[in-house]
Amino acid sequence: MKQELKNEINNMLLETPERNRLAINSINWAEIAEKISEKYYLNDENKNILIAEIALALLGVNDYGFLKIATEDLGLTRKDASNIFREIKEQILDPVSKKIITSIKKEAELNNTNWDKRVNFILSGGDYTNFIK
Repeated sequence: MKQELKNEINNMLLETPERNRLAINSINWAEIAEKISEKYYLNDENKNILIAEIALALLGVNDYGFLKIATEDLGLTRKDASNIFREIKEQILDPVSKKIITSIKKEAELNNTNWDKRVNFILSGGDYTNFIK
């Protein structure tokens, strides 16, 4: 991966929420993307395009549909493009998504946002003493 691309991705990563940043950095997605690129004999330019598109999907700038279109635009057969996208999804996108979802669920449990507390607050007319135990 070009150093300029790596720097730009790192700068964009700093602007994402911490839980997303931790999930993205929990796997070495760039190395996985390079291995997939090598497996399908992508040249350096196409490899960098693929890595940039994966980064945009991970950062939430583009959705997975754009990534699928980008893999199809690499000049490969439809089968190879489909296989590349499947491998990216299985090895990069799904694990990162699962970690983000797990993190969100943990945050929700810590915040203890139960429906009954909200209803009690509304019914109390905004009286916070209902929550003191």
